[in-house]
Amino acid sequence: MGNIISAIMKKDLDDLFTYNTPKVVKVRDRRLGIPYYCFMAVIFIYICYTVISGQRYLSTEEPGGGSIRTTLQSEDKDIDYPPVQMNGKTIQWIYWNSAQVVYPAGQDGCLFITTRVTEKNLVYKNKDALNDNECNPHLPTKRKCSTTLSAEANHYYVADIEDMTIMVEHTIRGNLLPITKVNKFLYGELLDHEDNVVWRYYPKDYNNDKHYKLPEDNNKNYTIRVDSIPGDIFSVRTLLDAAGFSLDDKNNGEETYRYSGCVIVVIIEYNNNKDLIEYKYKPTLIENAEMKILELITDVNYVNSKVINSIGGSNDINQSVGWIEYNRHGIEIKFVQLGTINILLIYHHYYYKIKL
Repeated sequence: MGNIISAIMKKDLDDLFTYNTPKVVKVRDRRLGIPYYCFMAVIFIYICYTVISGQRYLSTEEPGGGSIRTTLQSEDKDIDYPPVQMNGKTIQWIYWNSAQVVYPAGQDGCLFITTRVTEKNLVYKNKDALNDNECNPHLPTKRKCSTTLSAEANHYYVADIEDMTIMVEHTIRGNLLPITKVNKFLYGELLDHEDNVVWRYYPKDYNNDKHYKLPEDNNKNYTIRVDSIPGDIFSVRTLLDAAGFSLDDKNNGEETYRYSGCVIVVIIEYNNNKDLIEYKYKPTLIENAEMKILELITDVNYVNSKVINSIGGSNDINQSVGWIEYNRHGIEIKFVQLGTINILLIYHHYYYKIKL
């Protein structure tokens, strides 16, 4: 140990702490300098192209946590339609308002529009249950008190479905990005199944923005929003045309879409036009899909007959147990939010620096 220490003490300190560095040589030769700077320029251009084309200067994510609200509006008409035949059934037309057509009401991101209704009564399986005062069809505690659907049925088409209008309101927000938007302040388009623009929706202050210009053709296929209408409006017929079919086209066998029902998926695709967010509606028909919803309602005739009997009226027993089943077939419209939203990375970092 002493020998090692003495050897270190005898060494020159400058020699002890020596280190190596790369030597920089200035080359004065055009044959080497021109290719050198050309390669440097190509690498710089490639890096810039990669950043710009891939939008690497933006902080990007998919929209999340948004909401979609839909409203259906019917038109007033004075025309009655004659019954039609389908699959050996006589189908009458019913003239429902929008509140009756939509079921269930208030779905987020989804809208069911009734096109056909089959009406059946709920009846006792055992006729003896009609005379048994202990039978409760709502809570049958005896086997003979259980119910089933009547063999007889009434069939109806809902009139003027194509002329009804849909209003769509949707919001988006970023999970990580500080972005929250409502569609009434954004530019939007409705596309058909071939990606052609069917309708355009402009914010009310489009004149103040150089990015938004009205079409130069004479076809006024656009809407300039006003404060009193918060969403985008289009008719059911326009949506069906954009998806590439009509309710009277064949779906499965001889059944039409009006008879069997159908499913339309509407993609709401968001993207950025520079610092502005835009969106597109892209409707698609799901081939060979049917849609129906069952609804139980109170049989008004049954209730009225009970009232009459209670005040000494007719003693005839109504076969119904007080319920009617509506077998609704219709158009299921499902809205799905996709795409990307982004902001400048510099702003994103600045926002979170302030937030922290």
